[in-house]
This record gives sequence, C-alpha cells and structure tokens, in this order.
Amino acid sequence: MNAETKTFLKRYFAVAFGVWLLFAITLGPGDLSCAYRAEYREDHDRYLNVIKSEPYKRYLQRPHLNEPGMEGVPESFTWEQVDFVKDYEGSDEFRRERLRSTFYTVFFQFFNAGLVVWLAWRLGKAPLLKLIDDQIHDLRDKIAAVRNTREAAADRKNAAAEKLAKMDEEDKRIVAEAEARLARETAELEEKQKRRLDIMHREMEDRKKEEAHAALMAAKAELVDQAVDELLQLYRAADNETLQAQLIDGFTADVEKQAS
Repeated sequence: MNAETKTFLKRYFAVAFGVWLLFAITLGPGDLSCAYRAEYREDHDRYLNVIKSEPYKRYLQRPHLNEPGMEGVPESFTWEQVDFVKDYEGSDEFRRERLRSTFYTVFFQFFNAGLVVWLAWRLGKAPLLKLIDDQIHDLRDKIAAVRNTREAAADRKNAAAEKLAKMDEEDKRIVAEAEARLARETAELEEKQKRRLDIMHREMEDRKKEEAHAALMAAKAELVDQAVDELLQLYRAADNETLQAQLIDGFTADVEKQAS
C-alpha cells in the first residue's frame, strides 16, 4: 500500500467517524430516544404488545374479516386496542419521534452508500479505468475486424459483380457468334438447296429433251418403216425398172427430209 492510499484511508475514516458522531449527538439514536422512552414507556410497551399480536396483524391485512367480536377472533382483541393504536400513532410526540428516527435512518443509509461509492471509486478507479480502457480497446478491435470483414465482403461482391458483367458480355458474344453462324449456315444451306433445285430443274429439262428426242426418233423410225413397207409394196407391184428407180429416189429423198 502506497503513501497516497494510506493518507486517503485516514481521511476517509476520519470523515466517516466525524459525521457519524455529529449526527448521533444531534439527532440521537436511530430508534426512539431515551427521553421519549422514559416519558412514554408504558404507552409504548402497550403499543408494541398490540401491534405485534397476531389478531392485530390479521386485522391490518383483512379488517372486514378480523374485526373484534367476530367469530374466530380472540376475545382479548378489542376495539379499545385498535383505538389505542390509532391514538398513539396520531399523537404529536410519537410522530415527531418517528420523523426524527426516519430522517436519521435515511440520512445514514445515503451517507453510508456515499462512503462506499467514494471508497470504491478512490481505490477501484485505476483498475476500473484500466478495465474500461481494455473494453474500449477490445471494442475498437472488434469494430475494426467488422469493418475489415465488411470491406472484404464488399470487395468480393464487386469482384463477383465484375465477373457477372464479364459473363454477361461473354454470353452476349457467344449468342452473337451463334446467331451469325446460324445465319451463315442458313444462307449456305439455302444456296445449296437452290443449286440442287437448279440441277434438278436442268436434269428434268434434259430428260424432257431426251425423251422428246427419243420419241421423235421413234416416230421417225416408224415413219421410215412405214415408208419402206409402202415402197416394197410398190416395188413388188411394178415391173418397170424406170419406175423402180424413181421409187428408190423418192424414198431416199423422203428419208433425208425426215432425218433433217
């Protein structure tokens, strides 16, 4: 214990004893004073006997159920006792004594509480302030940790937002490429289909021409056969060599005309 603390304790006990001695002399004891007890001893003893009795206690709790003379109430408990207590508590001397005693008790309750607070503050101020400082430092550390956590969470959130933005751009680029590829493939497919249709159309035209040419050749062949048959018939029917030569020349001319 250092010298400063010793000096404080000496001053503390001196103040406490001095105030207690001063009010003990001026206000008297916390209970009834000796002068009051000497003057009203008989009345006060009777008062104590009545208020400490069980019938009176029950009467105070439930007056309408424990009045003197009612069934179950002892005969020793009378209205005279009740009236005596009222008159005794209403007397000026008792009220002054009770007021003095109450003031004495309340004063020393506050005074003792003040002494305790003063002592606790003087002796416990340093460790209390240290405890408060430690709590403040801990609180600041926690606040800093929370702030760092929030900043880290904000950074992660921003990074995630950037990634999402990049993903959106990438998705848009992929969709655009897919649409362009689809349009290109669609155009190529349409072009192939158009060429295929053109080829089929030309093949159909060529086939039509070939079929028409074949039909024409077949018709010519049939005409030639018919002409040969007619010529043979005429040849058999005619014996003149000149006529036969004319028929052959006419047949040849017809064949050449049909061939052309």
